[in-house]
Amino acid sequence: MKITRKDFERIRHLKFLDIQQCSFCHRLNILNLGWKPFGKFYCRLHEAEYLICWELCYKVCLNIWGCELYREVEKPVVQGPVKPNKPYDWSNCYLCFKELKGAGKHGVIKNRNNPSFWGLSIEYKILCLKCLGKKYYQKLNRSKRRTFNKYLKRGYE
Repeated sequence: MKITRKDFERIRHLKFLDIQQCSFCHRLNILNLGWKPFGKFYCRLHEAEYLICWELCYKVCLNIWGCELYREVEKPVVQGPVKPNKPYDWSNCYLCFKELKGAGKHGVIKNRNNPSFWGLSIEYKILCLKCLGKKYYQKLNRSKRRTFNKYLKRGYE
């Protein structure tokens, strides 16, 4: 897999990479670069779970192999605190790569930058408030929107 120099500079200092691999073509996807996540499907015909890229493999599964692909509705999992993707207490947003301060010296990310705090079960683990508002504001319930607006008024990032 080849990535551009610009993308390499964005992920060079990260401690951990979130990588997905297509079950069929074995193509890699680096979520830290903000790329679109692969689809996670369950095939009732083959009784297997697949992670499928959107370009060719999804169409091949449906049209050629005749798979009956369904997305499993996942219950929100109560996760432990998310570890930052950089050493010590700094981390980067997965979409805009803005540097975010961690929560103290314990190596965890602040709740406001953790999508599971907002009730979102998405692939991205660390988001700044600006990116969260752009992409996922409509998915927040009323009380979380109120909290989100309160954080913005305080000037948090």
